[in-house]
Amino acid sequence: MFCPKCGAEYLPGITECADCSIPLVSQPVESEPPCDLSDLPLVTVFESGNPALIALASSILESAGIEFATKGEALQDLLGWGRFPSRANLAMGPVLFQVRSEDVEGARSLLRDLDDGEEDSAEPAEKDDTAG
Repeated sequence: MFCPKCGAEYLPGITECADCSIPLVSQPVESEPPCDLSDLPLVTVFESGNPALIALASSILESAGIEFATKGEALQDLLGWGRFPSRANLAMGPVLFQVRSEDVEGARSLLRDLDDGEEDSAEPAEKDDTAG
């Protein structure tokens, strides 16, 4: 017996999915394969090597319901090299966030305020002290 919604398999005699609360069926339900973004024309809307900004960008796009793909995220920590002080794995480069062409404007608008701050970090920290 199988749940037609979540695909969980149950022992004979069980008639309802414990998680989904729907009747079980005798054969597993064929599900559609997940969307393969590799065939779609994607546009890069954001890039960063900063782990905090990568997580934040992912969260923002997911919350907005914008499907995206990342390039280079898995490579950042390949073989334990990790991210260097420059916030990016120098051998692999930054993580690229890519969306479908129809989502570019919305994604860029949502991610506009994310900034690595690398340009700002070169400025002297005493700049704010002169105001008071």
